[in-house]
Amino acid sequence: MFFQYNPNIWLYFCSIGLLFFLMIYMVRKKVADGLSLATLAMVALWSLGFALQISVTDLGTAFLSYVIANDFIGLKVPMVWLLWAVRVAGKKRWLTRPRIALLFTLPVVTDLLNMTNSWHGLVYHQLRMEALGPYQVLKLIPGPWYWVILVYCLIVLLAVMAVQTKAALNREILHPKQALGVALATGSVLIQIILIVSRPSWFSVDITPVAISVAVAYTSLGFRFRRQEVVPVPRKAVLEKMSNAVIVLDNRNRVMDMNPAAEVFFGVRIGAVAGRPLTEVLREWPELWADTTTMIREFSYAGHTYEAYYSSLLEGYKNVGRLLVIRNVTSYKEAEAKLAQQKQALLVLEERERLARELHDSVGQVLSYTNLQIGNIREGIRNGRLGEADELLNKMAQVVGEASQEIREFIYEARTSLLFKKGFFSALQQFLSRYERNFQIKVAMENPDLIKEEEISLSAGVQLYRIIQEALTNVRKHANTDQAWINFQKRAGRIQVQIIDHGVGIRPEKLNAQECSFGLAVMRERAEQIGGRVQIDSPSGKGTTVTITLPVYQGQNPEEKGTGGEKKKAPQGNEIKLRILLVDDHALFMEGLQKLLTAKGFTVVGQAKDGLEALEKARLYHPDLILMDLQMPRCNGLTATRLIKAEMPEIKIVILTISDHEVDLFRAIKNGASGYLLKNLRGEELVEQLIGLASGTAVLAPDLAHQVLAEFNQGENQIAATVGEDLLKPEAVLSPRQTEILTLVAAGKTYKEISAQLFISERTVKYEMAAIIKKLHFQTRQQAIAYARKTMAINSDQ
Repeated sequence: MFFQYNPNIWLYFCSIGLLFFLMIYMVRKKVADGLSLATLAMVALWSLGFALQISVTDLGTAFLSYVIANDFIGLKVPMVWLLWAVRVAGKKRWLTRPRIALLFTLPVVTDLLNMTNSWHGLVYHQLRMEALGPYQVLKLIPGPWYWVILVYCLIVLLAVMAVQTKAALNREILHPKQALGVALATGSVLIQIILIVSRPSWFSVDITPVAISVAVAYTSLGFRFRRQEVVPVPRKAVLEKMSNAVIVLDNRNRVMDMNPAAEVFFGVRIGAVAGRPLTEVLREWPELWADTTTMIREFSYAGHTYEAYYSSLLEGYKNVGRLLVIRNVTSYKEAEAKLAQQKQALLVLEERERLARELHDSVGQVLSYTNLQIGNIREGIRNGRLGEADELLNKMAQVVGEASQEIREFIYEARTSLLFKKGFFSALQQFLSRYERNFQIKVAMENPDLIKEEEISLSAGVQLYRIIQEALTNVRKHANTDQAWINFQKRAGRIQVQIIDHGVGIRPEKLNAQECSFGLAVMRERAEQIGGRVQIDSPSGKGTTVTITLPVYQGQNPEEKGTGGEKKKAPQGNEIKLRILLVDDHALFMEGLQKLLTAKGFTVVGQAKDGLEALEKARLYHPDLILMDLQMPRCNGLTATRLIKAEMPEIKIVILTISDHEVDLFRAIKNGASGYLLKNLRGEELVEQLIGLASGTAVLAPDLAHQVLAEFNQGENQIAATVGEDLLKPEAVLSPRQTEILTLVAAGKTYKEISAQLFISERTVKYEMAAIIKKLHFQTRQQAIAYARKTMAINSDQ
């Protein structure tokens, strides 16, 4: 074996170096697959064989190097390349074993013929070494089979180009431009092979492997080694399978294409209307093309509602057409209508709750006050205190007159409260317009910070609306002015509303919280209910400014825990006169009740407006008895009862309420309340019940006593019969969510409190509780609660 130096060897060495660099980089970046690496390795060996072939001078070594590099390795590169192209184009299903075997049949036959070429000369008819300048080169005269395998390889390369081009044009792969680049590079290799065969004098050596390595480097480096992947659903398939009707228009508004759904919807075929103007094709659908300024429009057809919208088609920054998409939105519209109905129903429920609260806070309290005052008047008449009775009658007449006015305003507001479905500001503006028209007082409303509707919740809006009404009523009655202002502003994350007038103002003594009018007290109560406050500034003779501040809504205030204190000895049972603490958020009712109790010889040690203040004054005065309202701001009667009884169990607590249908009746008694009294009891009946309490008798209104005893007896009997000692753990039969709900119910939480804590609807809580009772094979909710407390060691209201 004799070697020679041929400068062309550096072409092959550069090709080998480039290919190895690409292989190493692609492996490290994890962007290569087995077929692409196999192709690069085969081309590198091809270049190495050709480098050896031009470096030797003896015929045997040169021919062996050529045949191994070109025929045994090089002729199979197009086949491997085609396998890669088919796989990345998403046609892997084509690559069955029989087809792959058929693809490699001719290259394998060529290998067999090469090994026996000396017998028949079908591949190479003649071979010799010739001088080409100062170098010896291998000269081959191809036989007939050589042309067969050459044409076959060219056909395979054409197939690579076709597969990649089709995949790119149909958007079947992730990077279509890269696929077109691969097709272009393959075409350049194909042209180079044809030139070498047809014009051999143009080339001193065969540079086919070099051309392939350059093509691979171009597609890899040019597209930053992006790994080609198949798009799961090609764009054409999406268009064909879409249920929406789609029409493709050019920039002259002519129909270029449409999907099958559009053909069915409009009853036309694309072959018959292609290239025609949209106005001509859809002559019977003017709603789709008449108004060119509206991009989205709705129309009805065959009992269904449809939405049509246009989308621009851009090529770079140039508008090349539009896409018309039509979809059936009937189900969406029905869902929107149902949602609107549900929202309306929710508004109705919230309105009912508000009306109940209004009746409780206004009419109910006035009637309770009147009932108590009647008892005081009768007592005064019997004892000959006619002057005192006349004074009480005058005061009661004043209260009844105010109640009558309150009823008229309430009826008016009940009619107008439905305006809240249009929004707070809309409702307020309508009220102000009517106010100006009826009373000739001009009210200017300013909103410089552009406070939006959604920044004021429905409950806050209702209370703020009523506060503004009350403030303007005071302007009408007392300010002696014909103009007022309402200003909405944001201050440190709060909403501040000011009602300003330049009238005569309010006397300073009226601003005292203990002596303020009923209207001003109600305004403060309403603000407290939504976590806000009311401040009234009224310099003498300089008008009045009512400032309402609403904090960021944080939900209900958490129940606060009490702390321990010293306990006093409870009064003896034979002591008739009791030291009583009154707890109610309505000053009018407490005033009448205090007069009644004082007249009967009881000692009223203090008054409290909510549960937290009741706890503080219970620690301070340690009364024998607390008469407590159920519904109060900040801390309700239930929570206050539990806290006070936990700290001072010797104090008796009687709950006062207007309604005998309170759902919290049993919870109040379980929390430690000694009884329950209705506020509409006559004064004599109330005093009689309190005297009975001093003697150790449980205090229940007659119409409630039977209900309470029957319910408790029934519940206790069922629980005792059902809940035994040998119980399964809840986790064995209940889901985690059901276990959590049962735990909260057993702890004394209401369904509403549970829904807020778990972020689910109240209906879901009720449904899960029913499922819990069914799974545990109980008959009542009380049985399930007893079971939970027994198995999970839960205390009531823990």
